[in-house]
Amino acid sequence: MLKGIFLRTLSRKRTQKIINYIYTMSIPTKTLFDFIASTIKLSKKDQKAIEHHLSVENYHKYDLIVKQGQVCDTLRFVVSGVYRVYRIEDGKEITSYFNYESRNPFVASFVSLLTQTPSVEIVECIIPGTLLSISYSDWTSLYDTSPSLNTFGRRMAEYNYILAMERIESLQFQTATNRYNAFIKLYPSLLNMIPHHYIASYLGITPESLSRIRKEI
Repeated sequence: MLKGIFLRTLSRKRTQKIINYIYTMSIPTKTLFDFIASTIKLSKKDQKAIEHHLSVENYHKYDLIVKQGQVCDTLRFVVSGVYRVYRIEDGKEITSYFNYESRNPFVASFVSLLTQTPSVEIVECIIPGTLLSISYSDWTSLYDTSPSLNTFGRRMAEYNYILAMERIESLQFQTATNRYNAFIKLYPSLLNMIPHHYIASYLGITPESLSRIRKEI
């Protein structure tokens, strides 16, 4: 009888290991790990630790990932698709930035994520795709167990700060034409993928002004 119980327990453990292995193999982690490894040396141990907490999320066009007023408690990474972060001021949509594989692959309302306060931003899917997600508490817990991931988190914070400063300076000191030219360099593949009124709201101009700039160039 004890032997039978032991064998059944062993069988359940093996089954669970197989299920966990299949689930892990089904998560498209290569893009994420390649991105992290471009900044730090990512060990197999670190990869397994991250995989343990990851989930896969699929989104359709116009799906809201973070709603205005919602506390953002999840960090996401782009596998595919395009996503827009924007806010609404006086009835106007103001686009902060776009997320896709080649640019800004981490998706969140970052002020809300870091402060755990309601988001003033909206994060929306504008081209259907897939995101990897991890709760922010799980992500930051990895900093305590992995010096490499701790370093990665610090470098990403520094990088995002630089991006924010560049964005502010662009809106304050560059002409609309210069901002458009910079957009083409930053987001070259988006120009013919997304509606131009999204681009206009990112540049801080009207769609009509964007059309005029495009004709003049």
